[in-house]
Amino acid sequence: MKERRKQQILKRRNFLPTLLVTIILWLLLGGLIYFIDPGTFGAVPLFFVLFFTALLFTFSFLFGSTRRGLITSLSLSLFSILAYLGVGNIINLLLILAIAISIELYLAQK
Repeated sequence: MKERRKQQILKRRNFLPTLLVTIILWLLLGGLIYFIDPGTFGAVPLFFVLFFTALLFTFSFLFGSTRRGLITSLSLSLFSILAYLGVGNIINLLLILAIAISIELYLAQK
């Protein structure tokens, strides 16, 4: 009985550090948007990296699954990059959404 309780404690997730990292990432992203000129060298790639990681932690926290958070954040980040490049339209959004749902359904069956 005592061993089982130890296993449950080890499997339990601690949400406070994840919540703090998520808040810090969103604050960094907001600071980057507000304080850094987009013409600055490396500002756009840094934005997309911060955007992806903030979405990853947020959706992983909300869904309670790192896999679903990764699929969702990859999808949204890919569409954001396409929108930045000027080819982000509703058809691309629907295609990315369909691919993300297909991947999730495939991985859920395994």
